[in-house]
Amino acid sequence: MEPVTVWWAFRSSATPALLSLLNPTERARHARYLREEDRARFLMGVVTTRLALAELLGTAPEHVPLTRTCPDCDEPHGPPRLPDGPHLSVSHSGDLVAVAISPHGPLGVDVEQSTRRLGLDVTPHVLSEDEHAPTEQALLTYWVRKEALLKATGDGLRVPMTDLHVSPPDAPPRLLAWKKRPDLPSRFTLRTLTPDDTHPAALALLDHPGTAPLRERPTTDLL
Repeated sequence: MEPVTVWWAFRSSATPALLSLLNPTERARHARYLREEDRARFLMGVVTTRLALAELLGTAPEHVPLTRTCPDCDEPHGPPRLPDGPHLSVSHSGDLVAVAISPHGPLGVDVEQSTRRLGLDVTPHVLSEDEHAPTEQALLTYWVRKEALLKATGDGLRVPMTDLHVSPPDAPPRLLAWKKRPDLPSRFTLRTLTPDDTHPAALALLDHPGTAPLRERPTTDLL
């Protein structure tokens, strides 16, 4: 069975030479970022996506037919996708960029830097009434699990995180309930990803076969 693959890239791998792999729309978006670190993360996300799909599809990276058309406004600022699959999800934070690719169905990946401070004022917007986060790290674990789930459905933050009830951080990751969507818990598989000690991450797989293998690979395999 074909695997689900999560590619990991470092922000520090970004070089001007890699800009040649971006199309005009991607280059324009890259140029709009004000901070160098944001430009580097975006660049590595695009490059990793293009190189990984080129390997999978047997074509040149610049010929991969990625589209970023937003489903709400038709502007080219949405998440990357291929019109005919496979399914994609991209996340970046701190020094890391994650690109998840699956031939089996929708998926979502989220990675956050562990030094990120969400703040206690965010808690009511993240946790359902049955969830409890005694520490910032626990709250961040809830965040990455829910963000990955919301990416997989395509809802993003248009659906409140409080509508989702997931297992506590010290338990295996599971979606336990989704308000007004009782069908979803049985359709989701949640995986904990551990790229390093400073970036908690999660992967959500929607309607995937239970035996689908998971691979994690460095983008350096592609460069």
